[in-house]
This record gives sequence, structure tokens and C-alpha cells, in this order.
Amino acid sequence: METAIKCGTDVFNERPDDFFPYARIEVVDRPDPTGIGMTEKIFSGPLDRQLRDALSYIKNYIIKEKVIKLPDRAEAVRIFNLPYAAVEESLSNAVYHKSYQIGEPITVTVMPDRMEITSLPGPDRTISNDDLKKRHLVARRYRNRRIGDILKELKLVEGRNTGIPTILRAMEMNGSEMPLFETDEDRTYCTVILPVHRRFLQTEKNAIQKKKQRRSLAELKKCVIITLEENGNLSTSELARELGYTKVTSTLAKALKELMAEGIVQYLEQEKVRSRNQKICLVQIDNRK
Repeated sequence: METAIKCGTDVFNERPDDFFPYARIEVVDRPDPTGIGMTEKIFSGPLDRQLRDALSYIKNYIIKEKVIKLPDRAEAVRIFNLPYAAVEESLSNAVYHKSYQIGEPITVTVMPDRMEITSLPGPDRTISNDDLKKRHLVARRYRNRRIGDILKELKLVEGRNTGIPTILRAMEMNGSEMPLFETDEDRTYCTVILPVHRRFLQTEKNAIQKKKQRRSLAELKKCVIITLEENGNLSTSELARELGYTKVTSTLAKALKELMAEGIVQYLEQEKVRSRNQKICLVQIDNRK
């Protein structure tokens, strides 16, 4: 009991790592599996400052937005690679439920296709493996009730098992895939995996389409669709640049003509086809590959 009370106050000290080694948050941006271009930021200090600073960094440097204008509605669709509300709740939960007697930091690893937030130890055994698969994590007891009380006073967490529903709702509203919750048999760790929205994924096709090369008409048509899916509406010159050309080629013009005849793409402003600001858009946003 004394350790728990001490933990609840000392982690808000200016140097919590004097009492609890590695009581900090590490954010690692790993754009390549080999580690090329990897950057690391360490957030230390009082627990609330760590959390606020790490979230601010993620919001400003990690989270990205796309604005997509649809031809059949006035409002643009805004999507994010990772919805901030889901990241905020996941990291806040990690801070809340971490054991500060274990000398390991909370780690946030950002990869091209996902974000992983890991803390030690894993979820309480009152939460079954089946609960984890179903994303139904309702704790019967709290590991750091005093820390939770302070974080709630600072309006950094809500408590009462509202975290997971908030994460799920944020991912759903953003059109993202649902998160995963991982641990091992001994519950030594807990990792929350937040998938990056599919429109931000850099696939092999995306890399190929930006290289200037000879393509068949069929290949070019597929590249046009992928480019519009990922970038939203583009002018013909913008589309040409995204595809690696310096100008609109005759093959690209033919590909666009066929796609329009097939009802796959169209001009955004039908009444102003020859407008200088005219854009090409997809008729339907779907899961074309």
C-alpha cells in the first residue's frame, strides 16, 4: 500500500525517474523496417507533462490528414492516418495502467502501416483472452487508482472503463480498421495496435506509379484510379506529376478518356469542363485494387 501511495505522488515529481527508473514515454518513428531514417523522442518529467508533450508531438508530427471532395455532396470528407482521439485514449490508458515498479518505458512505435503503444505489464487476468479478441476490456480492479484520480483531476483520463469504447468509436468514425490488443500468456506486456487508414498506406503499387516508365494502357488506368483514391481530386497536370510525367501524355489522355467512358472517373464540375481549375474525380469511392 505504501508503494502504491508513493507511486501516485512521486511520478508527478519533476524527476520521477529518480524514484522509478525509465518512468518516461518514448516515441519512435520507424519509416523503414531496417531502421533507416528512424527518429526517437523521449518525454520525461512529471507524468502529466510527459503525456501532454508526447500527445502534442504526435498530433503535430505524426498525424496526417487528407481532404477528399466527393462529386455528389457539398461537404468534403476529412480522414486521418490515425484519429487523434484514439491515440490520445490509448496512450493515456498506457500511462494509467503501467506498473511503475517495472523499469521499462512506455513505447510508441510508428510504422508505415500502424502505431503500436506498449506498456508493462499486460491487462489484469480478470480480462480473458476472449475479451481481448472481442475488444471488450472491462477491468474489475485498477492498478494505479491514485494516479488515475490525479489524471482525472487534470482531465487527462475519464476512467470508469470508457477508454476502449472511445478508441473504437474514433477508429470507426475515421473509417479505419479496428485496433488490436495484444499480450502474452503471462500477461507481461500490453500492446495496442492502431492500423493506419488504408488511404495512407504506401504499397508497392504506389511506389511504382510515381516512377516515370513505360506502362501499358491497362496499367496506367489502374495507376490513375489508385492515385485519385489516395490524393483526392486532381487536375490533369497534377495527375500527370503524381504519375511521374512532366506533362499530360497522349497515353494518359487516352486512359482518362476510357475511364470516363467506363463511368469510373469524371470531371468534378460538369458544367465547366474546360475550366482552368477543373479537377478529375472518382465517380465512386470503393475498394478498387
